[in-house]
Amino acid sequence: MIAAFATIAFLAAAWMAIVAIAASMEDSFGKVGAALRGQAPALPSPIALRVSQRYPQARSQRVRARPAMRAAA
Repeated sequence: MIAAFATIAFLAAAWMAIVAIAASMEDSFGKVGAALRGQAPALPSPIALRVSQRYPQARSQRVRARPAMRAAA
């Protein structure tokens, strides 16, 4: 009897996982279908970003290896 309940619980969990994955990938399935039909994909809307140069990133300094370190390599 435990095996029957375990099987039902497993199948219910598997079904819920399949439904959740299908719901999350609904947009991707649309893109795949459009590609198979030969249609161009819909372009996403552009995102406006504000870039500030107030705090520029520090440039990395080149590190020269000492001869002793080169020999160790």
